[in-house]
Amino acid sequence: MELPEEVQALLDAEEYRDTATLSVIGLAIAGRREEAKTARKQSGIEDTWLEAEEAYLGIDDANRGDFAAARWMKPNNMDGPVTTSRRNVSEEVKSSVFVRLTSRYVEAGAAKLGEILLPIDDKAFSLSPTPIPELIKGKADLSQVVHNGVPLEKEDGPLTVKDLAEEKMAIAMKKAKAAEKRIYDWMVQCQYPAEMRKVIFDAARVGVGVLKAPYPKIVKGMSMTRNVLQIREQLMPASKWVDVWNIYPDPACGENVQDGDYIFERDYLSMRQLRDLKDLDGYIPSQIDKVLKEGPGKVSVNYPGRPDEKPNKHRFEVWYYYGTLKREEMERCQQGSTVNTDKEEVYALVTLVNDSVIRATINPLDSGEFPYHAVPWQRRPGHWVGVGVSEQVQMPQRMVNAATRALLNNAGKSAGCQFIIDQGGIVPGDGRWTLLPDKIWYKVADAVSDDVRKSFTSVVIPNMTPQLMSIVEYAFRLAEESTSIPLITQGQSGKTTPDTFGAAQLQNNNANQLLRSIGYAFDDYITEPVIRQYYEWLLLDPTISEDEKGDFHIDAHGSVALVERAIQDQTIMQMAQMAKDPAFGVDPKKWFKLMAKSKRLDPRELQYSDEEMAQLAQQPPPQAPAVQVATIRAETDKAKIAASQQDNKARLGVAVQKIKVDTDRDTVYVLAEQERTRIMGDARMREIEVKRELAMLEYANKHQISLENVKAMLARTAMTLAAQKQLAGVGLAVDMHKYKNPQVAKSEAEPPGRAANGRAFEQ
Repeated sequence: MELPEEVQALLDAEEYRDTATLSVIGLAIAGRREEAKTARKQSGIEDTWLEAEEAYLGIDDANRGDFAAARWMKPNNMDGPVTTSRRNVSEEVKSSVFVRLTSRYVEAGAAKLGEILLPIDDKAFSLSPTPIPELIKGKADLSQVVHNGVPLEKEDGPLTVKDLAEEKMAIAMKKAKAAEKRIYDWMVQCQYPAEMRKVIFDAARVGVGVLKAPYPKIVKGMSMTRNVLQIREQLMPASKWVDVWNIYPDPACGENVQDGDYIFERDYLSMRQLRDLKDLDGYIPSQIDKVLKEGPGKVSVNYPGRPDEKPNKHRFEVWYYYGTLKREEMERCQQGSTVNTDKEEVYALVTLVNDSVIRATINPLDSGEFPYHAVPWQRRPGHWVGVGVSEQVQMPQRMVNAATRALLNNAGKSAGCQFIIDQGGIVPGDGRWTLLPDKIWYKVADAVSDDVRKSFTSVVIPNMTPQLMSIVEYAFRLAEESTSIPLITQGQSGKTTPDTFGAAQLQNNNANQLLRSIGYAFDDYITEPVIRQYYEWLLLDPTISEDEKGDFHIDAHGSVALVERAIQDQTIMQMAQMAKDPAFGVDPKKWFKLMAKSKRLDPRELQYSDEEMAQLAQQPPPQAPAVQVATIRAETDKAKIAASQQDNKARLGVAVQKIKVDTDRDTVYVLAEQERTRIMGDARMREIEVKRELAMLEYANKHQISLENVKAMLARTAMTLAAQKQLAGVGLAVDMHKYKNPQVAKSEAEPPGRAANGRAFEQ
């Protein structure tokens, strides 16, 4: 549909006015850009950077041609001539060796500091609720809370002011820890440690490192739902390293880039990348078309730049401007969109290509702080760029190069001889004036001297290696003193390395003074401002729950604490016994964490998980130490008694077994004796029977009586004795003194005479 001519004219006039306004804004910002570029160039810091970069790469005037590949080279200053790298064959060949002392100390310092400041299991900050005097005072108030004249109660008693104060402080602490965790998750997701290692390396190499944080970044995430790949995009704050050559702060910023009114960052885009920006929200297509028509190269930085950076004439220089704009100017840049602010000036982020504004937006931080943080290696008074290791070791580097080159040149000359020949006295036999083995020389007939030795002699150049090596060693010692990085911390040893462990530890502690200084600088220039801006982002993000927002205090203790922990490694190990003794009040868990971290171990891999700790918490609490001691003592006594009873039982069993064995032995002996007695008795009885038979036979022979009659008489006598025995039994009650029984029979073998009274059974 065609618009009326008067309406179209008004729109064209408005578009022309917007284009003119954008041109004015672009020129104003471009003027500030030129101001920043000129100030940085005139400060001389770019020449310092270039020397540091070349020293790290091993480049100087003596070997520059080796890196230029026979190309025409620009001079280091405006007055120097354009030179070529090709060497003139008529020139004297000298050594151009470069001893890379600078790179060795830069890498050692950066690696040591990165190892200390960027642990894998800890963070360099913490959030805590801002102390409120009323709550602190309320924690000591035990009075009961009264509401509308009614005292309030809780489950276990009256509700006091202390209870309310503690509850509010607990809620605030919970919010602080939730915010701390979210910020730490953001930093982990954007690979914060990896970016910080680049910053540390730049600081060691050129004296300053720059971190950009936080800046908005779209992060893509993927997940699989019901066999369907889900790709989601989320806007979150991120951190990244920025090359110091691409940072141009306000010349009036002093030692901190945050103190300036503006700051520029330079970047590069190809023509295709620039064309694709027209499809993104916030970019001005007409301005991008204008830039594409102008082409690259309209605006460029005229300085050598990094020695390893290759120039590309087909890329556009893109400049990101962080500073202030008037509210009307911002509305023009946003093509008529209203800026929701009552201030005359707004904190803006403007993208500039050539001298044209292609995008303008509000700074995501209401405070207007720049997302650029520059940390110096060592402070340079009055300047935001510090002094790096390359600059510290500059003089020792030159001394080592000069002495080494002189040593090699001298070695080359002293390896051979200088020959002096009188051509009027001798001539070579083969016509060539060269030295060969077993070569023939002819004496000239009309020579002035008859002594051929005077026509041919050699001179040896003295070798000065010991003297030159002493200069090299002196330069190495100066490098250690200039950088405060001794050889022992680099895993090497030299003349300055102590012989004893105590001296080595003392030297290491003294060398760590530099690490302490840099640790403080990291807290001041990086940790605290970066976490503060992340915290501001968290407060302004509407997608974050209110449970993570509050009035928090940032404790940027990490860098210094990590440096001190590395220095106090030996002391931590010596505190092992103290951690076991409750008298010192040392928490064994905290001590174990410090000990594990000092040994580059992750304590979380060694400790119980939360689930395991919950299971342990459900178990009954341990008894008091005195009760435990008494219980152990009682169990010990009980065990002793049981052991004693067992021992007695064992002893009794052994004794019973022994008695049983002894009894069995005695029984066997008695039975054997009984058997022996029986056998002997049987033998005796047979002997008596034989004697009886013999006596009977002798009696019969003597009285002329037959043997049968003798046996009958014996039987009759036996019967008489038995009857007498029975009659004696019947008269047991008769008094033996009163009655006197006559003798029934008289023994035939009784000896003559009569026994004394009372001794009849003995005589």
